[in-house]
Amino acid sequence: MIIKEIGEIGNGFYAVGSAGVPVYLLDGPVPVLFDAGLTAGAFLYEAGIKQILGERVPEYLFLTHSHFDHVGAASHFKDVWQDLKISGAVHCSEILQKTKAVQLMRNLNFEGARLIKESGLEPINDNGFESFNLDILLQPDQTIELGPGLSVVALNTPGHTWDFMSYWIPEKKILVASEAVAMYEANGDLQSEFLVDFDAYIDSLKVLKKLGAEILCLGHHVVCTGEDAVAHIENSFQASMDYLIMTEKFLAQEKGAVDKVVELVKKAEWDTRPWPKQPESAYLLNTWQRVNTIWNRMNRN
Repeated sequence: MIIKEIGEIGNGFYAVGSAGVPVYLLDGPVPVLFDAGLTAGAFLYEAGIKQILGERVPEYLFLTHSHFDHVGAASHFKDVWQDLKISGAVHCSEILQKTKAVQLMRNLNFEGARLIKESGLEPINDNGFESFNLDILLQPDQTIELGPGLSVVALNTPGHTWDFMSYWIPEKKILVASEAVAMYEANGDLQSEFLVDFDAYIDSLKVLKKLGAEILCLGHHVVCTGEDAVAHIENSFQASMDYLIMTEKFLAQEKGAVDKVVELVKKAEWDTRPWPKQPESAYLLNTWQRVNTIWNRMNRN
């Protein structure tokens, strides 16, 4: 099944806030959150979490990576739940201390706020993005015990970013993979999400495929369950190869002119997609990274 709405996914697991930029919640004796969405959606996420937990509070927030649409509301969550343990990779923590990176997140979050307003969701948090510290620096394959018979395993899955971690809940066969797998677009297209290393991205997909997830949580738009969870990971391989072939062709045609190839790729995929879709500035930033990564790979090979 492909689930496109917020609410209970199953097995005590929920998507809250906005299906386009969700926060995931695992309810249980130790409630935990996965990712922190957009700054503008902070009040929406908070309301959704409190509706499910009541007077109980989340104990952990696990971050997949340091992009603006996955860490945006983290500082707000910390203000609301002061004992919340924010957890992520060491490199994620380092990025959140860089002035230029934080300013870029602020700029991109303001565009995200505009899109949330246009979608009619409210209330909107008009405050800008604020950086924060990580309470737990996770190591690859580290397991966080949530009580008897329930745990979260942090998996090092680089390729989209170098600081990327996916989260595996083995007892429930839930995998929070975010952009370690391809994104599902509104028209059914799959957007391959390698940004920093194509081959590392493929290797990460191989790791995730072996898990046998029954609930697969993407970073945006949908959650896949059952056979669709298995199929989505498999289809992510094909989407990556298709993107590689298309971009290598454009780069050869344009003799390595990355900016020109970004225009050609945008015309081929983003321009024709219906809304909702990734904001144009974020798409262009990511596409430049993808194209440049492939160009560097061609030169190495």
